[in-house]
Amino acid sequence: MSHAEFFASLFRSATGWLGWPPAVALATAIPHIELAMEGRAEMLKAIFGGGDKPSGGGSVAQKAKLAFGSLGARRVERKKS
Repeated sequence: MSHAEFFASLFRSATGWLGWPPAVALATAIPHIELAMEGRAEMLKAIFGGGDKPSGGGSVAQKAKLAFGSLGARRVERKKS
């Protein structure tokens, strides 16, 4: 994953999953976004339940990609103008 893809993933997580406005997402340090995502995942697990964590863990970005993939989401490339 390139740096640009990593930062785009963090921005999507902060604005999409966490519901933060873009200005807040851009002003927040990377570790804080990652911690907030982990907290959100813990909250959802507490509310809806869930099995044990898969072995190997992975980054928050990888977990988000797996979660969206399990819902049938697919990546769409933006047309360059």
